[in-house]
Amino acid sequence: MTELILLGGGGHARSVLAALRAQGQSVRGYLAPDRGDLGADCPYLGDDDVLATMDAAEVLFVNGLGSAASTAARRALYERAVVRGFRAAGVVHPRAFVDPAARLGAGVQVLAGAFVNAGAVVAENVLINSGAIVEHDVTVSAHAHISPGAVIAGGAHIGEGAHVGLGARVIQGIIIGSGSVIGAGAVVIDDIPAGSVVVGVPATAIGVQGKGPA
Repeated sequence: MTELILLGGGGHARSVLAALRAQGQSVRGYLAPDRGDLGADCPYLGDDDVLATMDAAEVLFVNGLGSAASTAARRALYERAVVRGFRAAGVVHPRAFVDPAARLGAGVQVLAGAFVNAGAVVAENVLINSGAIVEHDVTVSAHAHISPGAVIAGGAHIGEGAHVGLGARVIQGIIIGSGSVIGAGAVVIDDIPAGSVVVGVPATAIGVQGKGPA
C-alpha cells in the first residue's frame, strides 16, 4: 500500500495536513531539516535526506513547504524528491471547487475555499491557496503560488515560478512572466515581464527579482 510522506514541518505543512485529513487521508509522518510539531499522529521521521532511504514505489510525497515572496525553495524541495524517483500527491480540500473540465498536474494543492474553474490548466507543484480564484481558461505554469484571496481572471497566464500575493487581482488575458512577484493587493492591468516585482493599484514595477529597487 502506498504511503504519504509530508515534506516540511512549518505552517504550510500544517495547512496541507489538515486538507489531507479532511480528504480522509492518513500520513506516515513528515521530513524536515528541523524538528517541528505536527502532532502525535504525524510523527517526525528525520530530515529530507531520509527520503533517499525509502522505496519510491511505496511512497508518495506531499510538498509541505510554502512560499513567502519566492517560490524557489518550494520548487527545489519538489525537484529533489522527483529526481530521486518519487511521485507527488495532489491535495484538493473538500471545501475547494475544481471544475471537472479543469486540468491539474502532479502535486497541485488547492486549499479550502479556493476555486479552479472550467478550462483552467494548472501545471505541476502549483499551490492555489485558501480562498483563491483561478477563473476559466487560465493557465498556471509549474511551481507558481496563488496566494490566499488572489483572483486570476479568465484567460490570464501565470508564468513558471511566479508568486501572486495575498488578495492580488490579475485581470482578463494578462500574462505574468516567469519568476515575477505580484505584491499583496496589487491589481495587474498590463502584462508583466519575467522576473518583475510589482505592487500597487494599478500594479507598477519596483524592481527585478534579486536586483533590488528599479
